[in-house]
Amino acid sequence: MRKFYTYSFAISLGFFLILYACEKDEVRTEDFKQDFIEAAAVHTEAMEVCLKAIKSTDTSDETGLLLLVEEVAVKHLAQSSLPDLCHALGNNKLSKEIERLFLFRKMVSDPNYKGEYTYNDFLFFTIQEHIDDLSEDQYDLLQSVNNIMESYSTAEEIVPLLTHIQNVDCLSLPEEERYVIYAATTIGIESANYWANNMDDWINAVANGDSCKQAEMHKWFNWGSIVASDIGGAIGGAIAGAITGSIAGGVGAGPGAIAGALGGAVGVSATDAVIQIVNHIID
Repeated sequence: MRKFYTYSFAISLGFFLILYACEKDEVRTEDFKQDFIEAAAVHTEAMEVCLKAIKSTDTSDETGLLLLVEEVAVKHLAQSSLPDLCHALGNNKLSKEIERLFLFRKMVSDPNYKGEYTYNDFLFFTIQEHIDDLSEDQYDLLQSVNNIMESYSTAEEIVPLLTHIQNVDCLSLPEEERYVIYAATTIGIESANYWANNMDDWINAVANGDSCKQAEMHKWFNWGSIVASDIGGAIGGAIAGAITGSIAGGVGAGPGAIAGALGGAVGVSATDAVIQIVNHIID
């Protein structure tokens, strides 16, 4: 039941965001950096929808909390005026990225698992999984992104380093190879800033004023893990979205990558955050 509602919420919320991204779906020959930046900003809106729902409820059981958040997301979608163009593309990439996260966490949590990945290695796993889809330069830059997430723990450290990759290092790539790097960096920057500035709000909302719960939650709530997972979802979604978009009439690789990155990141972010809350706070 837990998995169903978490999955359902992320699909509902991410579906809204994907369609938003596809409002700018005309085929163009440019690197789409500004479009990725604007799309990544929707990540914050999505997390605020979720947080507002948690703050406004007295619900304390896991099923009730996840149902509430799902209902709020669906209502938000229903009240929005959205185009249909990227419906199939976005929905498909979103669901696949959520499924990838669940399957990865299931794999590494198996007591018999003897592989190299740990519970928080979804970003590293994603890069390795897509190695055949990446040029050598793309792979090296994504590895640099992963190294940043593994080496630093504050937004003050992470954001400037990701910004340098986005605005400087990425320009050495051909325009068509920049999509996946923009997906990783724009989502990473937005996510790092959001979670660094709003973690206490999430803790206070979930703990519902209980100082003991707040103190305990500070020990285990891992916003860095969520940011890294966001980036992993953005990379997986962008690669799949670009491939699909390039063969879908009227969509294009660039808008396909934007839709896939946004859906993958938001779906994974919401899922990862709710999993942490459910597993630690909700009895």
